Amino acid sequence: MALLSVSGFFGRFHPLLVHLPIGILLLGIILHWLGRKQQFSAIRPAVSVALLLGAASAVLSCISGWLLAGGGEYDATVLDRHRWMGIGVAVIAILYYIIYTEKLSFRFHRVLPYVLSVILFMLITFTGHLGGTLTHGEGYLTQDIGEPDNIKEVKKIIPNVQEAIAYHDIIQPVLQNKCYSCHGPSKQKGKLRLDSEVAITKGGKDGKVMIAGKSAESELYKRLTLDLLEKKHMPPKGKSQPSEAEIALIHWWINTGASFDQPVKALPQEEKIKPLLIALQSDHLQLPAKPEVPEAPVAKAPEQAVNKLKEAGATVVPVAAESNYLSVNFLASKNIGDNEVKLLQPLAPQLVWLKLGNTAVSDSAMAAIGKLPVLIKLSLDNTQITDKGLSALQSLSKLQYLNVVETKVTAGGLLLLKQLPELQTIYLYKTDVTAADWPSLKQAFPKAVLDTGGYTLPLLEGDTTLVTQVR
Repeated sequence: MALLSVSGFFGRFHPLLVHLPIGILLLGIILHWLGRKQQFSAIRPAVSVALLLGAASAVLSCISGWLLAGGGEYDATVLDRHRWMGIGVAVIAILYYIIYTEKLSFRFHRVLPYVLSVILFMLITFTGHLGGTLTHGEGYLTQDIGEPDNIKEVKKIIPNVQEAIAYHDIIQPVLQNKCYSCHGPSKQKGKLRLDSEVAITKGGKDGKVMIAGKSAESELYKRLTLDLLEKKHMPPKGKSQPSEAEIALIHWWINTGASFDQPVKALPQEEKIKPLLIALQSDHLQLPAKPEVPEAPVAKAPEQAVNKLKEAGATVVPVAAESNYLSVNFLASKNIGDNEVKLLQPLAPQLVWLKLGNTAVSDSAMAAIGKLPVLIKLSLDNTQITDKGLSALQSLSKLQYLNVVETKVTAGGLLLLKQLPELQTIYLYKTDVTAADWPSLKQAFPKAVLDTGGYTLPLLEGDTTLVTQVR
């Protein structure tokens, strides 16, 4: 077992070592051919040095590659071709060095080094191509030829989604676009293939990756919902990522039994998944936008209640022209506290957007906010709220947007809101949510965007810069 561990360790140096013979031997070949001309005669001694170093590094690459192949993550046919062509590179490189440096005298001794250089060049090219196929998948070298860089993946349009086969027409294209490069015919990372029913059902070296009817226990789904910076997130950072809509469809497919042959119409379809299925009939698969203003008409808010809020320092404006629905913004004042929040109650039927960021609001005010039945957007950033306050928001069935940046909120408090049907965006920067909490949050809010922030926006021309002088 220890020997296997050591061999695996040295095998991982192959991606580092393999570039040495490629570069050094190609340099030696170029110097050799240039040295034919008298004006480049001074570089001829460097040829033997390059060939010697190249041959030595080729041998080391073969050894490390052989050890790396023991992991069993690659297509056997392509791997064998790559392995034996790599050995061929090392053998020809050694022979090339010997023929070039030894003072041999036979009929073709002057021509043979050039013949070997051509053979070596071809071997390096094809061996490198096969190595790229093992690492990146079939067609990696030519996949972008003839296509502009900005062309996106072609989405499969399904004329009648209800008649489509759920796996073949919906799930398999997602796996093919996002997973086959690491878990397909050419490469099987973790001994896992995702390109057939048998392979998906079998799983990988760590066991099954899918449990029909239980997405929460299926690694196939759990890995997709990990934070992008997590080591186990799949696809890895830098690879093309599935959209929120595609992840939602995989979640639905697994939970409905992970059938490989049933049509969509035969599977249960909750209201949240129906718009995504319908979207597959066009080339715009994305989570449908939800209205930010209720469609039902509402009476005008009491003018006296609006005036009291304005006197308390709030800005109260309609969210749209000729609409009685209102937005209230307390303008980041630390003079605003729990008592001012109580002034919102008469506006409960009309209030859809509420900004309390950077105020002195605490958990005591959350009970009043929980009585705003049509509230869609709520900003509580940089306030004194905690998980106790969040528990009072479980009645906000229309809430889509929640900002708790720079608060003492934890994952436990957020999980209290997982039953809110419309919640689709949560801002979590500088909260007490930890990296270890991320999988449970993604599981609880599979269709929501969890924004952890921490990024810096560029300064654009026209932006206003505030300069403060420190005395």
